[in-house]
Amino acid sequence: MKLLLAFITLVSVVTINAKPSKELTPFEHDIVNYSVNRTKSFEDNIPDWDASASLQKNVLTVVGKAFKSGTIPFWNSGADLKVNLVYALEAFLRSLDIQDFDETKTFKENVNFAIGDFLRSLPVIPSWFPIDFVQKKMVNNVLGSFENMIPGFDVNNSVDDDVVAWVETSIYDIDPSTELEDAVNTAFKNALDLLLLLPGFSPSKTLQENVSRVIENLLLLE
Repeated sequence: MKLLLAFITLVSVVTINAKPSKELTPFEHDIVNYSVNRTKSFEDNIPDWDASASLQKNVLTVVGKAFKSGTIPFWNSGADLKVNLVYALEAFLRSLDIQDFDETKTFKENVNFAIGDFLRSLPVIPSWFPIDFVQKKMVNNVLGSFENMIPGFDVNNSVDDDVVAWVETSIYDIDPSTELEDAVNTAFKNALDLLLLLPGFSPSKTLQENVSRVIENLLLLE
């Protein structure tokens, strides 16, 4: 589960107007390959996940089966859609085991934790690799990207508050009379669509393709 938050974090690193300006170095190729291989292992541990299917299809399949079986974390049939989605997403984030992650701290602080954790998880880090500089650059790109992506989202707010903003945007156009299962599916589709402006990301691609494309775009940025 830890890899997924790392991937979501890296998705957000690519700013909208940034353009690749160089070729990947051999070590950067290793980072991409390492991340894709970790993704394969991650996928192997998710019931009903099809690595050859699109990210959107897999998310809707997993969420749909969890909804029908009543295994979505903290789902309360007596609560409204917004409350349930907020609780479910917050529970998911807590399950990711990101070092020093704290949903009561700001989004900015947690991005710094997550990116630092990811970079230092690489199996081999050459002595010449400027890890602190890269971490700072990545954090700044994440913050700049998210500032204009989701209405009501503020990088200086707590993760709890920003989760609420993401959920509110995802369910904004859902008719209250919509069947609950359809509403849940629409909310997750909308949540993925909020990331469509990010270069390299597409819900219609597989998770492995997204990981490869997004991280490659990230590493090509100056």
